[in-house]
Amino acid sequence: MKKVIRTDDTKTYIKSIGNADIIVGIPSYNNASTIGHVVRAVQAGFAKYFPGKKAVLVNSDGGSTDGTMDIVQNAAIDNMQSILLPHKVNPFIKIATPYHGIPGKGSAFRRIFEIADSLGVKACAVVDSDLRSITPEWIELLIKPVMEGEFDYVAPLYQRHKYDGTITNSIVYPLTRALYGKRVRQPIGGDFGFSGRLAKFYLSEDVWETDVARYGIDIWMTTTAIANDFKGARLTFEWYKQEKWL
Repeated sequence: MKKVIRTDDTKTYIKSIGNADIIVGIPSYNNASTIGHVVRAVQAGFAKYFPGKKAVLVNSDGGSTDGTMDIVQNAAIDNMQSILLPHKVNPFIKIATPYHGIPGKGSAFRRIFEIADSLGVKACAVVDSDLRSITPEWIELLIKPVMEGEFDYVAPLYQRHKYDGTITNSIVYPLTRALYGKRVRQPIGGDFGFSGRLAKFYLSEDVWETDVARYGIDIWMTTTAIANDFKGARLTFEWYKQEKWL
């Protein structure tokens, strides 16, 4: 079961939901060609790995004109996937909503953080809307350390060709490690898990009318979690196993 709302003002609907356990946010802007796959992977992750939890999927959209929000509303797990999932799963809720403020990924995330805080969720995750490699296991890996391990922040570790991610490998990772002493291989990965407590902390920071709301939200989230002593974990998606705690 699912319930979808698409409106500029979600406050009344959020209030009617009451609370939730998990939220996964997907920021978007004209991503009609890819977002359907991402939404289906998230839905399957909810059903397969968190069947007893009240889960919410939020699409925070920046004014798409290509039907992105319609695809989010209509995306569903196909029959082949459904037979592999548990028979008894809690209904999940799907919300597609525009964000307001400075155009950019940071403003989209702020909307997701606001909904997570309103619902009092324990665990959150954000994933990019243009992912082609995402699988349901990503949702488990991003959310489970928060739900079961009491971690506040989960950063990804991608297994890539040695020439991929040159900016991250050559500049961002070495600089982050030099400044903070933490081995976060993908501090700007784009796909993160975090606790409701950390989402609330992000909202309290006075950055949402700055360039963080336009770009740089990924590194800001990472360094903010490190600098304020939130408990973090680093996971690898490709090997589907836990790597090293920060």
